[in-house]
This record gives sequence, C-alpha cells and structure tokens, in this order.
Amino acid sequence: MKETWDKDSWNERLVAYLPVVSEENIARLQKEKQAKEYSKLIVYTTNDERNKLISLDFHHEANMSGFFNGKKAEIFTWFSKETRQNSTSNTENQSVLKIVETDQTTPSETWSNISFIHLKESNEKHFKPLSKLYQKVFDVYPTNIFDPEYIKKAVATEYTFVLAVNENGEIIGSASAMKTGYASAEITDCAVDPTYRGKNILHGIIMNLEDQLMKDGISNVFSITRAKSVGMNMTIKRLCYKFEGTLVNNCKISSGYEDMNIWTKELAT
Repeated sequence: MKETWDKDSWNERLVAYLPVVSEENIARLQKEKQAKEYSKLIVYTTNDERNKLISLDFHHEANMSGFFNGKKAEIFTWFSKETRQNSTSNTENQSVLKIVETDQTTPSETWSNISFIHLKESNEKHFKPLSKLYQKVFDVYPTNIFDPEYIKKAVATEYTFVLAVNENGEIIGSASAMKTGYASAEITDCAVDPTYRGKNILHGIIMNLEDQLMKDGISNVFSITRAKSVGMNMTIKRLCYKFEGTLVNNCKISSGYEDMNIWTKELAT
C-alpha cells in the first residue's frame, strides 16, 4: 500500500499515512520532531507497526476500523507543545458522548420537499452558493471551503458532494466524502442551514453519500466530528457509526483548536 505525507500548515500538523513504517519513515519522523515546525504529528499505521511509533514517544490516540483497504488503522500522535497536548474540553466531551450513547431514537425521513443532488464538476452554478452556506454555518474551518474555487477543485479530484436543495432551488445543506486511496472515505464538510435544522436533513445527505460510495467500490467510511457537538455526533451515531476515540486539539474549527471524535462504519456490499 502507498504511503502519504500531508503537510497542513494552517492546523500546524503533519499527517502521515504509513501502512508500513520504514527506516526512512522513522528518520523523517525524528527529523520532524527535532524541527518542531508542527505542534502535532499524526501517524496512521497498522497494529504490526505500532511498537515503532511507541519507541519514538508517539501516543496512541484512536483507531479507525477499515481504513487501510478494510484493515484497521491505529492513530499515533506526538505534540511539540504542552498547550496543544492538553484538552480544554474533556469534561464537555464526555458529557456529549454520554448523551449520544444513551440515545435510542430512530430518525424518520422528515425532509419533504427537499431534493438531494450530486455536485458535479459541470455544476458551477452551485459552487458560490455552497461556499456561502459554509460561511453562514462556520466562523473558521480546517479547509478553505469558503472559496468557490476550492470547492471546484475538490469536486474535480477525490471529493464527492451531496447537496440538499429546497423547493426554491436554494442549497440548505451539504456534506462531502473524501476518498483516501485505501478503499475508504471520510464523510466531512457537513453543514445545514440553521433555519432547517431538526429535520434530519444531514441524515438524508449522508445516506445518499454512502449509496454513491458503495457504487464507487468504497467499503469503509469514517467521520471526524467536533467532540463537543451533540448534534453532529448524534447524527453519525444514529447512522450506525461506531465511536473509536478522540483526537485532542486536532484542527481549527469555529472556536480555534478543537478535539475531534472518530466514528467508523463498514458499508454493506
């Protein structure tokens, strides 16, 4: 399997996807630790390689079942700053998980008069209003989805977007799936116009995304949700995703660095 290194200066993190941790990988990680250019280093690897990360003083934070072509990924992290290593919302995170895990509600399809469409490269008329939806929902976001050109490029590469559109043709919700290259995909960029919340619209969007991913041969999906968001964690849990851990101060979203929960799901084939 391929290896990938993702430099993310905006979030001060380096993310490496290493199914096998080679001697060259170890040397690079040691160099990155010494340079302290990033305040968080993140490595996705397999159980067979975990001891190599532990010997480098990396800490196991979470798992991601099915990430590597159906094989579980283990996520190890290292921090160069103590301020980033310590969660400021752990108590709130645990409260959210308790609420979510005790929920027994089965959502109903309450999105009458709402259409779901797949955003294609040719649908340029949707790029600008979609960016405005994201600007309305988020103050800060880990990627540049406030820019229509960014969305256009994303659609042309590994991203699949599904939009929820009302009877007037206005975009009132969206989410995307980013393919990892390992027969898995991330459900991300989830947003619903505040005036339409409580109608399970995001539930419908993600169901449509999962159907499309199965057609594309994707067998496992995951979502990385804000740890202190009851609504987003609840939506994912109700779609039968499994909680697999929390990434501390993982990325900038809304109020600055936030902890993010990992939820995974194996799609029916």
